[in-house]
Amino acid sequence: MRRPPWYDEAVRRLVPGLALLAYGGAFAVAAFRGGVPAFDDHPGQFFRLWHALERSFPGGRWTADWNPDWWGGYPELQFYPPGFVLAGAAIRLLGLWQPSVETVYQLLCALVLLLPALATFALLAVLLEDGWLALPPAFLALTLSAGLPGGVEESMRWGMLTTRLALGLLPLLLLALRPWVEAGRRPVWAPPAAAAVVLAHPSAAPAAAAILALATLLVLARQPARRTAAEAAAILVLALALTAFWALPLVARRAWVVPLAWGQFSFAGFLGELRARPLLAGILLAVPLGWVAVALRRRAFPALVAVLPVATLAALALDLWLFRRGWSPLDPARLADAVVLSALWAGGLGVGTLVATLTRRRARGLARPAVALALIIVAALLPGPAGAEPNLTLWPGADKRPWPRLPELTRAHDLERLWGALRRDPDRVLFLTSALRLGHDPAWYAAHSHVLSLAPLFAEREIVNGTFTHPAPLAARFYTGSATPPPRLETLVEELDGQRLLGQPWDRVTPDAFETLARRLRVATVVVPTADVGRARFLGDRYVRADEAAGFTVLERRERPWPRLERITHRRYRVFVEPTGGVWIPTGIPAYPLWQVKSRRGVLETRVDPWGLLEFRVPLDVFEAELVYAEGWLEWAALGLTLAAGVSWPAWAFRARRG
Repeated sequence: MRRPPWYDEAVRRLVPGLALLAYGGAFAVAAFRGGVPAFDDHPGQFFRLWHALERSFPGGRWTADWNPDWWGGYPELQFYPPGFVLAGAAIRLLGLWQPSVETVYQLLCALVLLLPALATFALLAVLLEDGWLALPPAFLALTLSAGLPGGVEESMRWGMLTTRLALGLLPLLLLALRPWVEAGRRPVWAPPAAAAVVLAHPSAAPAAAAILALATLLVLARQPARRTAAEAAAILVLALALTAFWALPLVARRAWVVPLAWGQFSFAGFLGELRARPLLAGILLAVPLGWVAVALRRRAFPALVAVLPVATLAALALDLWLFRRGWSPLDPARLADAVVLSALWAGGLGVGTLVATLTRRRARGLARPAVALALIIVAALLPGPAGAEPNLTLWPGADKRPWPRLPELTRAHDLERLWGALRRDPDRVLFLTSALRLGHDPAWYAAHSHVLSLAPLFAEREIVNGTFTHPAPLAARFYTGSATPPPRLETLVEELDGQRLLGQPWDRVTPDAFETLARRLRVATVVVPTADVGRARFLGDRYVRADEAAGFTVLERRERPWPRLERITHRRYRVFVEPTGGVWIPTGIPAYPLWQVKSRRGVLETRVDPWGLLEFRVPLDVFEAELVYAEGWLEWAALGLTLAAGVSWPAWAFRARRG
């Protein structure tokens, strides 16, 4: 029986895509079923999502909302990429707000795992017009680890989800620009795609800018300069305006962000990594094959993909030069992913074109599936450095590295007892370490979990430390011991975790220095690893042992030499003061511009103490005041700009359809 023409086309395009989806889906189920992932940064990411879905978004608030629970309080999502929680809100909205936050988080983890692979497959299936030829690069995009921040190991196991989310959106931006590059038609989906990349993580913004710049240059070669420049400007302006609700306050209030050290990138180190990992070297060496494919096919869109690795490499070099001079907040280590992935797309184009040419007469047989499978097997067998991350993570836990979930971590370490011990007091908890160790290896990079960051959720206590590295100025003061936060942190804070406090070794921290910190931040409880209690001599006799749980000792303070604060909501506090007017009352809350102090006498005078915390002055006859947080004109103007862009973009797209 003769098969219809569409049958072979469907097999070539759908079957490999379904196979990729089935494998990736099985990986996601194995990795994320049974509870929220709890390794490394996952608990903190989960708490951010909980804060957004349970506190902020149901009340009509957005990223400028205040999170009171970490580091004295911080507008958490205003200074952290919000794309992940916005995606979570979209998932929950599709479920009519019924799915639990835990379910939404697990679905988001699966989405972030699959997105780079599915987007890469879609991009190369369009370029090569064959799903089997697109399958090997898509498989690599799904499983690649190799020490990359957006790889499976660091993004999915460690919990650095936002980097991988942004990288997975880049192929969608390329596809959105295809009608413009190939046929001069307005790319109506390009502005929201570019905005989504930036909101997912700004580290992908240089790659997005390189894509837009290359696309503009290619279109300029075909269309009048004025029309092309107008279209490019419209794309850029709309994309920036769609991100304004977050990006504009971020830029205007950048003094409240201390850029964090993540990795020490250098081109010498990058070349050394290539020598140790033949897979990465092979991906980069395949890029010239993409140029050959463009020379053979002479089409504009493949040219965009083929030249992109050079553009992203130039963006990385520029950022490295700026970063070393303190002019760029983007850590170059995070930009290397875009170079590798763009090389994967360009190399996939070149290898796919070569295979298509060699198998042209057998395109409907098993030749291309066999070649695709062979390429995948070869990539999986290539060696990597001994003891380091694998090149490819083919299955969660296959290399004996843990992928723990929150329920099993809670049972194994008796965390319920720790949460119960912390529920006894309304004032703050100070953790002298940021992580729960999951083994006996004391090295900072050994298996650990920042599950302590969930104390606000499970113990209902505001915490200081106990989280992963944080960009709040108060956190920088805590890390360094300096009242003036540095322009950026040069050393990864986790390397010094449990070794230094206030920038000093524990044995050099004096009781007076610690008491100053405790009074400023209203620290009523201190949690110390039990093995290190003897080293915490700076606690003096002000804190006494109250309990032990999960390998920690809980110490409680007897007297409370600070004003009593009563939390009404996460944006309002009531402060009770002694009947002594005319004095400055400390609050222990960072002096962010959106806080006001009100009383029955009206708005009270405020000032900032040396650690950046809010103080207010009480008149003689005032014994009670309220701290109130509310968005200001800048936040409302930024939101209005985004809403205006949300209205303008459909109108811009509709004009393109009519044209």
